[in-house]
Formats: sequence, structure tokens, C-alpha cells
Amino acid sequence: MGRWGWRLFEGDQDFDIVISISDDTLGIKTGQWEYRLSAMVHQSDMLAPPEAAVVYRTAEYAYELANVIVPYIRQKLNTSNFGERMFAASRAKESDPDDLFQESKYRTIILGALMMRAGARINTADLQHLRDLVPQINCTSRHTLFNDHGFRAPGRAQFLAALDHYRPGVARSFQAPSCFKCGNIEEDIGRKLLQCKKCIVATYCGKDCQRDQWREHRVSCIPPGQRRMLNV
Repeated sequence: MGRWGWRLFEGDQDFDIVISISDDTLGIKTGQWEYRLSAMVHQSDMLAPPEAAVVYRTAEYAYELANVIVPYIRQKLNTSNFGERMFAASRAKESDPDDLFQESKYRTIILGALMMRAGARINTADLQHLRDLVPQINCTSRHTLFNDHGFRAPGRAQFLAALDHYRPGVARSFQAPSCFKCGNIEEDIGRKLLQCKKCIVATYCGKDCQRDQWREHRVSCIPPGQRRMLNV
């Protein structure tokens, strides 16, 4: 389906990368884990089975995710420097001269997001490498039919905010509403985010961020009843 949202893990690209990482693309096996990396970032697009969408909204699922799945994966990543070895394997593949769309570098970005989602340990060098990668990844603020690789602007802001607030042992949600301008979530600012009243999609930590991002957002600020396509 392509993309159904503007942030990380709201498009097939990101989920395909998560699955490829779990399927031994990096030469490090996670297939025998009880919970795979993809279990932390459930697929929430419009084509997900209705019964799955219902489960994702239950208190039981939220409890299992926070208290069973995420801690399990964190422990796995932290044991024997497993996560650090995954980073090393991903970084080693970034220099492919035929990688025109920086897919290998974006895979490292997604791996970093998964590590932060779990609250796993990330060493200082890898954190800095993630920061250095961000400006190298394609980023667009509009719907595009071709060369749709890398970030959308709200996803990039979301990732940078996660890096700013990273603490080992503290899981970072990438599905909680985040500010389309600065990337902060409710836990960062201590209050709920504002929602764009016109499109009911974009969220902001305050009026200043909403105003500053309007030039980007206005192209896609379409009321739900007037949208002609599912993808953004």
C-alpha cells in the first residue's frame, strides 16, 4: 500500500526493513526469539485486518506490549552486546556504491528506532552515527509517486526527538502522537498534543510549531471527506 502516514512505521518501506532485519539480512539471527522486532511496531494501516485493529486498541494488548514484549526484546538486545553487533553489521553495509537511494543507511536509521523503541543500550558512537546519517537520508514533505524513499518530514522530526530524549532502559513510543514540527510526544512536554482541526491527522505540541510547519502541511491539509487517495 505504500505509505498511510507521515511518520516512522507508517509505511510498507519501514515494515519491510524491520522484517528484513529479523530475517537475517544482517547475518545475525533473531528468528528463534519468542517475540520478533516487528512485535514492537504493530501495523496500523487501513488495510490491517479489522480484528487486528481491535486487538491493538485493547488494554490487554497495551499491557502485554509494555510489560512483556518490549522488555523481552530489550533484554535480548542487551545480552552479549547483541544490539551493538547488529549496529556494526548494518553500518558495514552502508558503503555500497550501488545504493542510489541510501537504503542501507536508512536501514540503520530503522534499526536505531527499534533500539530506542525497546529502550536498549546504544553506545555513544552509534548515537552520533545516527545523528550524522539523518541529513544524508532523502526527506520530503509531500506525497510522491516516484522515488518515495527515506523520511517524510514529520518522521524525521520524530526520529530526532527520540534521539534527543534517548535514555537506556526507557522505551520510546513511535506510535504515540508526535509533533509534526519538532517531533516531541506527550511524555516529552507533559501535556497532550493539539490536533489539526481541518485534516484530523497532523498533531502539534503548540501553536508555534503548528504555525511554523504550515507551509509544509498546507499541501496535505485536506478534510477526511475530501481525500481521494489512501496514501499520503
